[in-house]
Amino acid sequence: MKVIRDSIHKDIYLDENELKIVDSEEFQRLRNIKQTGLTHLVYPSANHTRFEHSLGTMFIASKIAEKINADIELTRVSALLHDIGHPPFSHTLEICGYNHEHITREKLKHMDLGNFSKKDIIKTLKRKNLEGKIISGEVDADRMDYLLRDSYHTGTAYGMIDLPRILRSITTFESFGSPKIGILMKGIQAIESLLVARHQMYSAVYMHPTVRIADTMLKRAVIGEIHKKNLNLKDLSKMDDIDLVSFLRNSENYLMNRIDKRNLYKNIITYSYFDLKPIERWIFVNLGEKEILSLEEKLYEEFGCDLFIDIYPIPKMEEHNVYVISDKGVNRLDEVSPLAQSLKPSEIRLWNISIYTPKEKIKELKENNIKDRINKILKELDMKIESKLIDILKEYGSIKGKGRFLELAKEKGMSPKEFYNELHKLIFCGLIREKFNRRKYIYCLNKNYSKFL
Repeated sequence: MKVIRDSIHKDIYLDENELKIVDSEEFQRLRNIKQTGLTHLVYPSANHTRFEHSLGTMFIASKIAEKINADIELTRVSALLHDIGHPPFSHTLEICGYNHEHITREKLKHMDLGNFSKKDIIKTLKRKNLEGKIISGEVDADRMDYLLRDSYHTGTAYGMIDLPRILRSITTFESFGSPKIGILMKGIQAIESLLVARHQMYSAVYMHPTVRIADTMLKRAVIGEIHKKNLNLKDLSKMDDIDLVSFLRNSENYLMNRIDKRNLYKNIITYSYFDLKPIERWIFVNLGEKEILSLEEKLYEEFGCDLFIDIYPIPKMEEHNVYVISDKGVNRLDEVSPLAQSLKPSEIRLWNISIYTPKEKIKELKENNIKDRINKILKELDMKIESKLIDILKEYGSIKGKGRFLELAKEKGMSPKEFYNELHKLIFCGLIREKFNRRKYIYCLNKNYSKFL
């Protein structure tokens, strides 16, 4: 038995088989992959890595598995391995189709895991069983560890959660013949604290404007090297932060040079959520990486300098879907928590589109009426809405119940994943309204829908 002293959870115990995994080349690589990308440029002590986060996730997942009688051994080893596919600088460099979950599963196939079943671990990491939902779900070990850890290492007080209370309140219930994870009503305040902590950490840390600028510059630096065929995704999957930075420096990459000197680009234009019409939000949130890069090329041709477009990710707000179990039955958190409902508008306000450029170019660009010229270019985008869910609501007017809506979407050939992703986007953009009434969600088109077209 090996004991590792952790800054968050104190003593973390590993058995011999787990220790062999920790000592593997794939896992040791995580020692040099920062948990929060380039956040250390704003919060200097944010130098913690995926290595300790993986250990912490295993620690919390083990506690949850014990509480709900899941397979503890499978949960622990799966949690330990859940991040081995991350590229350098973590989520920052999930670019050009790089998917850390897919890479993790591919790496697992070639690792020596002793007596552990690779098939069961991969199934778990795909969230196909109860153990997988412990690691990644609406209320999961991964999220609880990174909130506590990121808060501690950034020196902020926003990510603090009542972990012991959450662990005591976690339970399971049967739904359509399979077990699901939920929270007892007595733990609702603890889950609300998780919701608030995540919101504050996103606002103050993960979506900090300077962090976003630095991350965008690093993305463009690496994408540029990939397009020049100096680098590929397989290379990224083997590199750590040190390898990548050395590569970019040796390549004399001008963006890496600026990042090294903290000579970062500046935000010249921002479009907030409320600056855009719903259809404009819809177009932008559906722009892929290639479309954004193509748009940046047009801007470069127009203005003769870098103008990087950063479209903030849509808030996922998974915690709103946590199941709360009470004497009255099972409800989602936002059905029983006014606090959860009140946070939704605040989450929306975090979203924006920002355009970054070298600070030495800002004065010249503003003198050349950049905003009006960029607006003109953006208006050339194809402002059409192609959505099967919109078509369904045009036909039915309104639909009672998310289950019913899903059934109709399946008839149109949509998978559940496609349905939930598209519905989330449409609600976020303001094209579809979601109301909760008498224990059922009601969906309809925004009353001003026709004006958006």
